[in-house]
This record gives sequence, structure tokens and C-alpha cells, in this order.
Amino acid sequence: MGFETTVVISIFFVSVLVLGTNSYAVMSSSNDIVSDAEDIRYEMQYNKLNSAVTPVSMNFDNESSILTVEITNSGNIVLDSDEVSILVDGYLLNYDYYPETLKWYPGETKIFAVEDPDGSTNKRVKVVTDSGVTGYIGGVPSSGDGTIPDIDWDIEPPETEPEEFITIDMVGINNKNSQLVIQATNHGTNTLYADELSILVDGRVKLYSYSPDTRTWFPKETKTFIVEGISGTTHTKVDLITDTGISTTFSGVPEKIKDNN
Repeated sequence: MGFETTVVISIFFVSVLVLGTNSYAVMSSSNDIVSDAEDIRYEMQYNKLNSAVTPVSMNFDNESSILTVEITNSGNIVLDSDEVSILVDGYLLNYDYYPETLKWYPGETKIFAVEDPDGSTNKRVKVVTDSGVTGYIGGVPSSGDGTIPDIDWDIEPPETEPEEFITIDMVGINNKNSQLVIQATNHGTNTLYADELSILVDGRVKLYSYSPDTRTWFPKETKTFIVEGISGTTHTKVDLITDTGISTTFSGVPEKIKDNN
């Protein structure tokens, strides 16, 4: 009887040790994963808060059909010149840049060039950093004939468009109705769902409505999102995030929208 009791106790003790060791390993691995995810999240937030780009001017060369845009890194962190997205009239285009240094330092102005065969008509150019921060310039480009630096631009032909890519085109404020109005475009090839987005205003998640009121958000379609209960024209930060984590950011003073009713 004593021997059997000893065997049972030994088996129980070994089982507890094995379970405890396995549990510790699982908990340690889980904590490491959570810690890594938090580090990535904080890094993304830091990059967004400290990134800013400001398009200064744009020129068009009729001979080469090259549209050049001077853009300043107006943020506080170093950006990568080849991790920027440039959209012209809603189309994502490949680009080259000068100076040809990969690092784009705060306060530095670079020239970005895209091939634009449409000519020097009115243009809308949006610049998007890898963290989703945007800059915008619109209007008729200056004629750059003879003034654009003689650079052998190396612009690759268009590639397949990304599956998910969204931009905020306009943010306005309707003070009479206390509404924040956000116009955004789906530039990707995937159909998105307007009711599966997250909209953050100054870091806080907000409820929203949208128009057209169809749930599907087709490629190249622009939708208007409305957040209630917001007024004033102070500096505002808006984040628009898809259910897969693709995001775009507006940071600035919303346009004033007049209510015609």
C-alpha cells in the first residue's frame, strides 16, 4: 500500500511539473507576441504623428510628358524616398526622384517625377507616405520647358494596382449641423465594405454614416462619410482604416462647408 501511494504521488508530481513547464512556455510565448505587437503599434503611431509632407509646386514638360512635383518633408522623422505613393487625378503612378538618395530628411525638398501623357491641364496630385499621411496640391502645372533639371528620369512602366489602397480626398466641417464630412476614394482593385471601416477623429473612434448608402465600396468609387456631433475649424486629425488594417490619414484644418438649406 505504501509503495502504491508513493508511485501515485510521484506520477502526480511529474505531471504537475510537465504541465507547469508547458504552461510557462505558452504564457511566455504569448507575452512575447503581445509585446512585439505593442512595439509595432507604438512605432506606427509614432511615425504617423511625426510624419508630414508638403507639395510645394508642380511643373509639366511638354516635350517629355514628365510631370514633376517639388515636395518637402515637413515632418520630424526621416522618410524613405521609394516608399511614397503618388496619385495623379486618382491614378497611382510609378515615379523617380531627385536627389537620388534613399533617405529623405526633415526639411529637405525633393523633386518627384511621373510620366503624365495627359498634358498640362488641371491636375490633382496626392502624396501618401508609407504610414498613410498625405499631402495635396492641385491646379494647372507651370510650364517646365527649359526650367526642369536635365535629369535622365528612370520611371518604370505601370504595375498591377494594389488590392487595397484608400485616400482621403477632402475633409470639411458643417458647423450648422455639427457634422464632419470626409470624402474618400477606393483606389485598389478589391471591393471594400463601407460599414466595416474605423474612423478616428483626434484618436477617438467615431460612429458614422455614408453616402451613397450602399454597403459595397467599389474600386475607383468615392464615398462621403459623415461624423455627427463635431463643430469648429481647429486642427483635426482623421484616420480612416479598413478591416484589414489599410489606412489613410488627414491632418489639418477642415474646409468650411455651407449648408444650402
